[in-house]
Amino acid sequence: MRNIIFTLCLFISVAVQAQKPFVINGNVPSLPDGTAVGISTSEDSIVELAQDTVRNGQFTLHGTVKGTVLAMLSTNNLGLVDENHWPTDSIRWNYIDLFLSADTMTLSPDLKIHGGRVQEDFKALQAIGDWHDPAATDSFAATHPTSAVTAWIVNNDLKRGFHLSDTDVERLSRTLTACPDDPARYQEFLARVAQARKSTVGKPFIDLQIKDPKGKVLHLKDVVTKGKYVLVDFWASWCGQCLAAFPKVEEIGKKYASRLRIIDLSIDTKNAAWQRAMQKHHQPWPQYCTTPQGYKDLFSKYQIGNGVPYFILISPEGKVIGSPTVNDIETMLKEEGL
Repeated sequence: MRNIIFTLCLFISVAVQAQKPFVINGNVPSLPDGTAVGISTSEDSIVELAQDTVRNGQFTLHGTVKGTVLAMLSTNNLGLVDENHWPTDSIRWNYIDLFLSADTMTLSPDLKIHGGRVQEDFKALQAIGDWHDPAATDSFAATHPTSAVTAWIVNNDLKRGFHLSDTDVERLSRTLTACPDDPARYQEFLARVAQARKSTVGKPFIDLQIKDPKGKVLHLKDVVTKGKYVLVDFWASWCGQCLAAFPKVEEIGKKYASRLRIIDLSIDTKNAAWQRAMQKHHQPWPQYCTTPQGYKDLFSKYQIGNGVPYFILISPEGKVIGSPTVNDIETMLKEEGL
């Protein structure tokens, strides 16, 4: 009970974190008057935070943030192109990644963002290499155990339900020791580590509330067949990659039919969209969809940061062998001796 209360308190603390102001002053003479400038979040979703128009090479963006956030500052001359009837090859734009915080920051003539301790950390990461590259992020995190950028890195690494090993999770749990620039990220880190320990390779699959096509509420544990390998395919009607994976999954299902059972589990939040997709993309195995509670639990308990398509392969004993990509499913089955 104490652990449950502690975890709830962590999420409540994140929810009530106060908004604080930020300012970004730009001085870029190369940008013509009328150029649009904006800044948006670019972590879990894209949310516009502020916008302005360049005048005499200058602009100012005002807004608020709860803590720190990976963001993108963009400039474009689309309005000028439209107003002046310029050809499309006259379109110019810039996209600049930054770590936004409640500070006064600047965009210099060379399109570099300056100001704020967290942004300076982000620049140190960029100096190591491509910040999309795990080698660069791991190198940075190893030497910055209290940075909000490290908290962002580690929290993303923990969003890999049934993909990490116990050793992986324990290593990540030691990476971040504090986060004074964004306490909420540290609280998120503690909660994610606790949940990640329950969803490592080899652990029993986590139950979810689901429904069948007729609306009957069930649980994933009710439909996972004991004594047989089970592949759960999480998908959605709006996910092109999910639909593109169906033929490969069907091919695998036919090839291993004697020892493998496949379950399609949609995460659609609109029942009509799910029903239409099932009719249009018929699959020859049981179909289910997460309920609102099941949907919430999928993202909080499985921590699937990248959403769908998402697969888990469950052993005959009910333990998760791993979370393969569609191209790795058959390799994993062969490693199991199927």
